[in-house]
Parts: sequence; C-alpha cells; structure tokens
Amino acid sequence: MEYKCLSGNDEKIKDLFLELPEKIYKGEICPQDFSTEKAILDGIHPLSKDFSVVPLVAVDEKCDAAARGLLTFYDDEDSAYLGFFECIDDIEACRALIEKAEETVKEKGKNDIIGPVDSSIWIGYRFKVFNSRLENAYIDSDKPYTGEPWNKPYYTEFWEQCGFSIWKKYYSFRLNKITEKEGKPKYVERVEQFLKKGYEFRNLEIKKFDETIREIYDLLIELYASFPGYRRISYEAFYELFHNLKMVLSADDVILIYKDQKLAAFSISVPNFYENLFGRMTFIKLLKVLWIKRSPKEMVYLYMGVDPSHLGLGSVMAELIRRELYRNGRVPIKALILENKATGAYYNDLLDEKMEYVLLIKEQE
Repeated sequence: MEYKCLSGNDEKIKDLFLELPEKIYKGEICPQDFSTEKAILDGIHPLSKDFSVVPLVAVDEKCDAAARGLLTFYDDEDSAYLGFFECIDDIEACRALIEKAEETVKEKGKNDIIGPVDSSIWIGYRFKVFNSRLENAYIDSDKPYTGEPWNKPYYTEFWEQCGFSIWKKYYSFRLNKITEKEGKPKYVERVEQFLKKGYEFRNLEIKKFDETIREIYDLLIELYASFPGYRRISYEAFYELFHNLKMVLSADDVILIYKDQKLAAFSISVPNFYENLFGRMTFIKLLKVLWIKRSPKEMVYLYMGVDPSHLGLGSVMAELIRRELYRNGRVPIKALILENKATGAYYNDLLDEKMEYVLLIKEQE
C-alpha cells in the first residue's frame, strides 16, 4: 500500500485527524481526548497562544486516514514536538507521516523532533512500552491506570524504524499493599525530627482548593523546570488544566507539609479510575467513576514535589504516604517517574509491577 501525507489546517485534514483514533481502537480502550484535540486544532486551548501547530494525516489511495500526528513549534526553541500520534499497523503509513514531519520541521529551521509530546508536557507525552525488552522485567496490565499514556504496542518500534532513538525513560511502580504498621526506622525518625523543627503536616481542605492549588503551582512550576520538554505556563493556564481535580479528590488524597506557613512539600494522589476517564464521558462511565471514588482499591501518585532547600523532607513525605496507605488498605502506584529520580526508590522493596515509558528524539540530518 502506498501512502501520502497531507498537512495544514484545512478542515478536511482536521476531520480526518479527529476521526482516526476511534477507527484504530475500535472495540478497544481508546485514549483520545477529543475536546482537547479539537481545541488545539482550533487554536482555543488554554496553551494555544504559546505555540503553533501543523496537523499531519497520512492517507491511502482511497484517501482514508492511516496515520496522524501533530507538529508543535515554539518560536524560542530549536526542537519541534510531534504528538497525538496514531497509526494503523503498517510501517509504511508511519514512514510517510514521519518523512512529511521531517520536511516540515526542516522548513521551519528546527534542529530535531522530540516525541511523543501532545503539544506540551502539561497535556500529555510518552509512549508506554508493552514489549518486555528485559526478560520478565515488566508485566503489562490490560487496563491503563489514571493518567497513564496508552497507545498501540508497535508505536515505539515504528518510530525507531523511522530513525528515532530513545531519549528519556520513565517508570511507574505498582507496589504491594502496605501490611506493616511501622515504616523504615530511618523514615520514622525523620518524621519526628521534622515535627520537632516546626514542620506541619496537613491534608487538603476541599473548601480551600483554589488557595492550595495556587501554593502547589508556585512550588511545582519551579521544581519541574528541569524536566525534558518543560515550558513554564501561567497560573491561569495551570488552573484551567487542573482545576477539575477538585471533582475527584478527597481530603486524604493530598498531603501538604508546611514550614513557617509556607508550602515545603506536597503529594497528590487520585483513585485509579482505570480506563473510565479515557475518551468521551458517558453516563455509565460517570457511574463507575463515582463508585470507585467512594472506595478505591488503588491510588495513583501523580504529583509529588519537595522544596530542595528542605533536605530529608522527601523521605518524610514517603513515610506519611505509607501511613495513609496502611490506614486505608489501598494499593499504591507511583506514576511516571523519570529514570534515576530519587522518588523512584522510596519503598521499592514492596515492588509488585514495573511499567516503562519512553520519550524519543530524531535529529535533523
């Protein structure tokens, strides 16, 4: 089969772009966030003012879509980003799209392509790796957890065949249920030490959600500055992206540590809603979400941040999280941790399952 790749903001291209995921995942879990994609294509997303985009759709001889991707450009960056990628199981369709992407990137004067990045890491990025490159190292679940990237298992291989190489690796860890009342002596001792120093441990007050999310933003926006693909965003855009967390969070899902009334560390977990937050929200999905929220079996730790000027506070947070998990009897998932980050090591003696994700790069020749 021969393919050609269409590009540009033509309405027909946009329609083909938006329609492809449901065809590819027919009868399966479809990760498409239709409203976000359409907002970006229409230039009305909260982050749209920060970048420009070029949609790409590879079509066959009948003009049926076979692959899609969205190139994102920032004026002050030498890299272009390729995201919202979907493709049928045909390397030639992928190759046609990647070749068009390279041509477009070269015209824009950029040095390389990084992906998958859905316009911004604040929106979505990374492929999940489904094959076990290291024998028996990974156990693949048949359902995604909340916040996990989800894609066809051949995507990473296709990109590598088209000249991309793995740039960064990330891991998630599903741990065993906490059964020991007491934590590691070193961590327990640190909790007491920090209490004596005047640190205050709190949980989220839902009525103060807006005030707390502003404090979290002020800390997180600095802590994440070293992340690959990071772009600073305004508080207004951050709030627009994350204020819906209020609908799924309970007070105990957020742990806050203060020193002298200033936020020094935070942890945010959400119930594992599995695939029920993917795709279009339906009445059945909503009922499942509400049911799981009442008594979740697993908690996904999506965000954790510690002000680096407070040495040792990371292990304090780990112990506070362990105590909460012991109290409620839920299984923890430490989500999407960059390789070699210290937070990946906390309580990994309880490891049950390890998942891998990748970010890839292709340099222009």
